[in-house]
Amino acid sequence: MSGDLTVALLAWRKNRRNHRLLFGHPFKLVRLDWQRSLAAFKPGNVFAYERWIANKYGTQHWSIHVLQAQQPGQEISKIPGLKPGAKILTQAYGKEASKRLLNALDPLKATNSFESLQIEEWNILGHRLSAGANPEFVLEDLRL
Repeated sequence: MSGDLTVALLAWRKNRRNHRLLFGHPFKLVRLDWQRSLAAFKPGNVFAYERWIANKYGTQHWSIHVLQAQQPGQEISKIPGLKPGAKILTQAYGKEASKRLLNALDPLKATNSFESLQIEEWNILGHRLSAGANPEFVLEDLRL
């Protein structure tokens, strides 16, 4: 059973690092210390993983991935902070792209309807955002 799980490292350090879940329900959450935890997901679970890293000059890396945990033997993508990896449904790299994705996720957060989106709809959402579509209208186009 433990070999089937996808594990995400959640870490926080003030003004330096924040690796967190934006949504998703882990099967198990293990606290390592006051700054770090591990979240384990069963195959098929959909979750969003945000990572940003900063230094004294500001944010150096910011990424958001909407992912689906997979079973052993299925195709996965390697993502920093995840073991072994997961299927990428939507992703954003950099400040502007990450903000667009966060803005698109806000209406879903308000209605708590993350689970209502199908895998194909997550892909469409990512493609439209990467093409520069307005986040306010992307989810309306999906008829949510």
